Amino acid sequence: MKRTALTVALGLLGLISGNSLAQAQAVYPEKPLQLIVPFPPGGASDVVARIIGGELETRLGKPVIIMNRPGGGTTIAAKEVARSAPDGYTLFFSSNSSFTLPAAVKESVPYDAAKDFEPLGQVGKITLALVTYKDNPIKDVAALVTEAKANPDKLSLASFGVATVSHFAGELFKSAAGIKMVHLPYKGSAPAMNDLIGKHIQYTSTR
Repeated sequence: MKRTALTVALGLLGLISGNSLAQAQAVYPEKPLQLIVPFPPGGASDVVARIIGGELETRLGKPVIIMNRPGGGTTIAAKEVARSAPDGYTLFFSSNSSFTLPAAVKESVPYDAAKDFEPLGQVGKITLALVTYKDNPIKDVAALVTEAKANPDKLSLASFGVATVSHFAGELFKSAAGIKMVHLPYKGSAPAMNDLIGKHIQYTSTR
């Protein structure tokens, strides 16, 4: 039986009206729900998940517990959801990349994206931005490309995890520009931004 998945591209709102698991029960929900987020607190996904969780609590009359499970390029969280009881009480808040990108770069993933999840509806769309710290002298794309070509692998470009959309966007940028930068994977955008502000890294792509 498929698990219940909540994704940014295929997200949450169907839970209220279209969840077959909920319809099969006399009363739903009868207990608190868990909303699994594959990134640490403080990032965009976490913030949006908490907003939606609060709205669900109001509509459903039951607590919605936000569970942050970062790491593994979202596969740690996805694995937990896939192995949970298929009863509609474990939801997954992630982008559709969680079900496509890890399988493209890893030898195996601990779940079947096509069989272990049930998409519910679209919550929103994201746009990535390339950012640096405020007083970095190299703060536009043209200057960045020039510097990276002159000094391969001198500059760093962080992502919010291996096999995430941020990672792929960074690799696409480097390939298109013909440059080499050191990839620094984090467990989410929040810790990457903290290190960027502290000038421990030079660039990152974020939402």
